[in-house]
Amino acid sequence: MKRFLLWLWRVLPMTRGMRFAALWRLNQKFLLGVIGVVVDDAGRVLLLKHSYRNEFPWGLPAGWARRGEQPEETIVRELREEVGLRVRVVSVLDARIDRTLPRTDLTLLCRPVDHPAGSAGQLRPRDTEILEAGFYRLGEFPGVLIDAQEEVLRRGLAALGFDLKT
Repeated sequence: MKRFLLWLWRVLPMTRGMRFAALWRLNQKFLLGVIGVVVDDAGRVLLLKHSYRNEFPWGLPAGWARRGEQPEETIVRELREEVGLRVRVVSVLDARIDRTLPRTDLTLLCRPVDHPAGSAGQLRPRDTEILEAGFYRLGEFPGVLIDAQEEVLRRGLAALGFDLKT
């Protein structure tokens, strides 16, 4: 049966859109979480205090990708909406698959755009999700992070050539 279906896929005159629609209909859907490791010129990392997280309120900025949204667009949108910060995506740092839920988290390394070092006051929590926001050096975090987040942000700092002796 599989061989026949593959043959049909190859020989039927379908547009790229028709093929995508068929794949969309036949495959599992899952959530895509996008996390940002935002590092400023001084080697500090952006952390947000989330209103809905009890055990670990401080953490990296993150959000769910909307339908049709690319991961880079997701983190750019989330940071603009949550704290009014513009960023550019440098690279992919990490991808983690949740084995219990149809979910994947993608962590992107980002740099602020038009945000000089030392200007943390320009960050403005804009919605009820975020209570505080700031750039912090390793060892000076205002709270404990989830282990996976600290490990991936250390990789991001190393990738940009910052000293990790903290």
